[in-house]
This record gives sequence, structure tokens and C-alpha cells, in this order.
Amino acid sequence: MFSPNVSAQTSPSAPVEPGQTASLDSVVDIVVTARRQSERLQDVPVAVTAFGGEALAERRIVSQVDLQAATPGLTVRQTGSSDQLNYAIRGQSIDAFSYASPAVTSYFNEVQIGGAAATAFFDLASIQVLKGPQGTLFGRNATGGAVLYATQRPTLEFEGYLKGALGNYDDRELEGAVNLPIGSSVAVRAAGRFQKRDGFQRNLLLGNRPNSVDSRVGRLSLLIAPEGSGFENVTVGQYGRFRGRTGAVKIQNANGANGAPATYFDPVSGTTKPLVTNMRDVYQPGVQVTDSRVNALFNGIADYLNKQGQYGFYDVFVNSDQRRRGRQKTVTNTTSYDLGDATVKNIFGYNNVRSFESSDIDGSPYDFLRIGGGVAERDQGYTFGTKQWSNEIQVSGEAGSLKYIVGFFMSKEESYNRVPLRVTGDLGAPFMGPYDFTVTDKSKAGYAQLSYALTSRLNVTGGLRYTWEDVSIRQGDDSVLAIANLGKRKRKDDNPSWLAGVDYKVTDDLLLYFNQRGSWRTGGFNGTSGASLPDASTFKPETTYDFEVGAKFAGLIGSMRARLNIALYNQIIKDVQRAPYLNISALAGNVNKARVRGVEIDGSFDLTPWLQAGGAFTYTDAEYRDPRATVAGSQFVFGPYGDAPKYSGSAFGKLHHRLEGGGGEVALRGDFYAQSKFFYANLGDTLVPGARIPGYHIVNSRLEWNDMLGSPASAAFFVNNLFKEKYWVGGFPLGAVTGSNGRLPGTPRMYGVEVSVKF
Repeated sequence: MFSPNVSAQTSPSAPVEPGQTASLDSVVDIVVTARRQSERLQDVPVAVTAFGGEALAERRIVSQVDLQAATPGLTVRQTGSSDQLNYAIRGQSIDAFSYASPAVTSYFNEVQIGGAAATAFFDLASIQVLKGPQGTLFGRNATGGAVLYATQRPTLEFEGYLKGALGNYDDRELEGAVNLPIGSSVAVRAAGRFQKRDGFQRNLLLGNRPNSVDSRVGRLSLLIAPEGSGFENVTVGQYGRFRGRTGAVKIQNANGANGAPATYFDPVSGTTKPLVTNMRDVYQPGVQVTDSRVNALFNGIADYLNKQGQYGFYDVFVNSDQRRRGRQKTVTNTTSYDLGDATVKNIFGYNNVRSFESSDIDGSPYDFLRIGGGVAERDQGYTFGTKQWSNEIQVSGEAGSLKYIVGFFMSKEESYNRVPLRVTGDLGAPFMGPYDFTVTDKSKAGYAQLSYALTSRLNVTGGLRYTWEDVSIRQGDDSVLAIANLGKRKRKDDNPSWLAGVDYKVTDDLLLYFNQRGSWRTGGFNGTSGASLPDASTFKPETTYDFEVGAKFAGLIGSMRARLNIALYNQIIKDVQRAPYLNISALAGNVNKARVRGVEIDGSFDLTPWLQAGGAFTYTDAEYRDPRATVAGSQFVFGPYGDAPKYSGSAFGKLHHRLEGGGGEVALRGDFYAQSKFFYANLGDTLVPGARIPGYHIVNSRLEWNDMLGSPASAAFFVNNLFKEKYWVGGFPLGAVTGSNGRLPGTPRMYGVEVSVKF
């Protein structure tokens, strides 16, 4: 799978790096690194969507959230706030507060990173989205896919750019980079991005503006490559500081109130059972809370839900100020040595993320369940962080008709969470104390992947990876579950991942392939669950295998240049890691079995020398084949499958014209994206009814004038969500805790002017 205008080259034999581009006047080859080497996309038997630096700018992809509209089949679901993000591919995701390893892993310069929230993208060479189980080639096992970010490397030329933008909601952006060669073998590249924007939500209770942005990120890269030595070392250091206010959840429903159901049908017992109705029962008509502003406005939760429609779509009444404080420090170092027929490569990474959020998770003016409420500053919100390091050494090369890559990977990751809770604080209840715990994951893996050319057009590929995981948990001394330190709090898991594939080049333009893959996610611990005291509450590994068949075409249809890709897959998942919420904790458990199958199609066509058009379509059929799970001694029946829209798709058109007399190029682009409804909970048919995101569609557009009057300056006017679609992008299913669910709104119409200059 692919996107037009990504990494490209004009000659297959030229040395390439992801992010290179060619003009639209040449038949271009898109270059990806999905198999840890630079290859033309049409030669890679892998489902992947890729964007080069120019395509990222043209589509204005500046954060993780923007990737969804550009990549059908990828869902970027937000949970308790706009900062808590979850990638989902082919239905594989994680539940909020599950503390499981991600189903879709993120890589920054080939280093797997975790713990990052919504951040800015800038000075990138490429972004690649790999779909399906991963494990044989990349640092950590994943059951859904991987997202690869590659920064622009230093070069031995003086160059750079500066870009500024102004937009509505007082949006101010400044971005730039400068590349400085030092002699013939050393180069330094410095880059940075600043953005500040007012929030597009209004908190009418506290008078602030949630969903604002205040970020500053800097990056310094160093290249050492002595000419003719075969040695190359690239070090990248990045520091980011993030402020502002996160997006605020808006309560969607409360069980038993305003027509919402108060019971559900239990398919295990065959009986009707009561739903949790805490929100309705506690905040009945006549209730008086400690906040006089709330008493003056609303008479219980049912009254609030009834009046909510009188206010704007982006208006909320939440009792938290939604403050955000975060910082991220990341260092990657890649050393390679070209031995001729083989290359030795070492990849080291360090990542340290710390974030604090003061957020209202039920989305109502009432304070049934608050993250925060203690006296100490650290107990005023949710603190989470990740500290990790990894190292990978690999050897790759060719021996006749055989291509190979072998390697060893090891990492250590510490994830810290402090979740202070207060229940019914607005009725005078005392602060109950925090969940406070650290999960440590030590991982080791050895892998090898071989590809053998049986003929000039027929290849077979086999890959195997074996991974050992050592996971432990320790509660903080003041944690409400500190007693869990006395019981069993370690687990060790080990399993293989594999790939068996065959690909056939029918013609120079058409590739057919088949892959059979298997992978897994390590088991772990949920530090908010006391179900197994004094032992820590644990869940088993999740395992998966899939079958995928695909075709890739890149060539001429008559006289029209075209690219067309299709992939069909069937994936089986066992012991699906899920975290049902019960009482005031998220439990740890596994659902017996699930299946996801689907079709992914996309294409791009140069209809005329001045008009390019294309689109994509994704069909995902996700279901639990055995939806039962026993968690904390209770039986749960899961379904429908969460984070898996059945349909999603996009279309684009681009008009471009080269002005006479060296006046530059004018281009107009329009993008359309749509998706069907999906559930943001996995118990929507039982304990959490109504936790659904309706389908929606958005339109983005961009008008740009590049190389203005023959100068290195360019200007553009952009507008996203042109027709002001009101839509939701995620939610927090607390139906089994508070008896309510909340959703987060997507961005309103955003527009602005952008000016840039290259040097």
C-alpha cells in the first residue's frame, strides 16, 4: 500500500534514501525500508503506506492524529484526553489503562520508542506505516503493525529551510533546519519546530480553552562518514517540551438516565442483568455539590444531559483545568560499516518521556471520579513516563542469489504511572490515594531473514525471530496496592515470530506476493488492579498469525502513468489482551479468540500532465470468534470489536501548472476522507452500551505557489475540515465504573497561511 508523492527516485540503480523525490514528469520509483533496506515499493512484498518529506508538507501531516486521514486502515484513537493516543491497524490496538505493550509499535530512526503522546512532526525524511504482524525484522514484536519515522540526515552540502504559518485560533508556527558540512566527512544538521495555538473547546465551567497546543522541539544531528572508508555514524538528539491544555472528554450518556438503558442481556447466563448506574444514582435531582456554580446551572446528571444539547458542540463543563506538562529526550545512534558484500550495523537508542495531565475523565460537571484531588502537586493529575534504552546489531548482505539479514536485539524499558483518585470529591469524600507503580520490561531477541531468488522473477523468503521477555512490577510505597509487592510480581515469556513468503514479478510493472506471518505481544501486569492480591494482577501473552496475498502495479495503462495496490488478509488472534473496567480499576485479562480479515486497495493516476487523482479503500471485518474471558473471577463476554471501522476510504485530486517565464508552480490539492462507525470499547454489547463513534467524513484543501517568481520562496493557503464536520475521534468507556461514557471531539475547521524559503 502506498501514498503518491513519497520517497522516489528516477533510476533503480542510484543510491537512495527514503525521502528522495523526483518530478511528476518522470516515472518515479517510491523507496521504502520496510525490510530494513532501501527498496523500490513495487519490489517489496509487504503492505506499507509511505510518505516522503514533500508529501508530509503537502498533506500538512504535523502530528500523529493527522496520519489517520492520510492512511485509510490506520485508526488514531484518543482516549481520556487528546494526549493519550493509540494506533490501531487491522483492528489491533490496546485498551486505555491496560498497560499492555502496543499492538502497533513506533520507531524513530529504527529505534522503538514508547510513552510519547501527541507531538509535532518536522524535518522528516519519511513516515512509513507497515500493516500486519511484525516481529522478524523490527525491535519489538507487534500484532498489528509498525509506524516508522525517519529524520532528515545531515548531508555534505550547505542547505536548509525556514517555514512560518499563521492560522485561526491564533495559531503560530515556526519551523526550520540548517545543514552545515564540516570538511569532506562531517556534517551537522540543526532543526526545530515551535507551535502555539488556542484551544478550540470552551470550558464554560472554569472559563478556559481545552485542546490547545504549546510545543517546542529541537533536534541536533551529526554525521561522520570518512570518504572511501565504508564507515558511517549518525547521531540524533532530540528534546521536546510540551504545554497547553489537553482535549476534554464530553460525557455521552449515563446508564439509566435520559432514556439510556439500565440493564443488559448476559449471553453467558441468558438473563437480563443491571448495568452500573452510579452516575445516575449519586447525582439525582436535588443533589447539592460543593461547587455552587454547578448547583446554579444543573439539577443532577439527567438535567445536565438534557441541557447539554443547548450548548455548542465544542462546549464542555468539566471540573479540571486540563493542564499538560510534558518533555521528551531521545537519542539515536546508528553506526554502519560497508564490507563490500556485507554491511555491519549497530543501532542504539535512548528515550525518556515524562508527562503530567490534569484531566476530567467522565466529561461532566460532577466529580464522581477524578484523577487528582490530593494536596501534593503530583496528586493533582495523572503522571506517566517511560525510560528506555535499546541496542541492536545486525549483519546484512548478498551471496549470489541469497539476500540475508541476521541480528540480535536487547532493550530495557521502565514505565511509571501515578494515578491519584478521588471518588465523589464534590460530595465531600476524602482523597483515597494513588495507584503508583513501575513496570520494567527486559527484552532480548535473535533473528534471521533470508530471501532466495529461484529465478530472476521468483523469490522465496523465510524469517524467524525468537524473543525472551522478562516483565516485573513494583508498587510505590504510598500506592493503595503496595501490598502487591509481597506477592508474585514477575513473569517470563518467550515465543517465536516468523515469516514465510513468496513473490513473483509477472512483468517489470506487476508484483504478486503471498505471506504467512506469526507474532506475539508479551504478557504483563496491570498496576491498577487488586484482583489478585497479594500477587500482582497479570495477563498472558497475545499471539497471532495471518495470511496475506497482494498485488502491486506501477507502470503505464495505455499512456497514463498509474500505481495500483491491493492486499487481502485473514488474521487470527488468540488470548487477546483486553482490560475491562470494574469498580474503580482496570482489570487485566485475555479474550479467548478473535479474527480480523479485510481488503485494502489504493491507487494513483496521472490523468493528464496537469492532473493527478487517486484514492484508497479499506474493508475490515473484525469479530471475536470466542468472546469469553474470565477476569478476576468474573465472566465477561466481549464484542463488538473495538477500534475497527468496517469501512474507511479517501480520495484526492491535484491540479498543478508551471507558470511561464520561470514564475514557479501553482498547485491546488483536495483530499476527502471518510470512515464508518466504530466502538471505542470492547464490551459495547454488554457492560458498556453506547460506546460508539458515528461515521464521519472530512475535506481538506491546499493552494500553493512554489518557487515564487523563480525565487526559493513558496506560499500556501490551507484549510482542514473545510465543511466544518462535527465528529468524534475517541472516548473513554467508563460504563462499568461510573455508569457513563465520554467522547472527544475532532478538530473544527482549521485554516491558515504558510510561507517558506529554502536555501
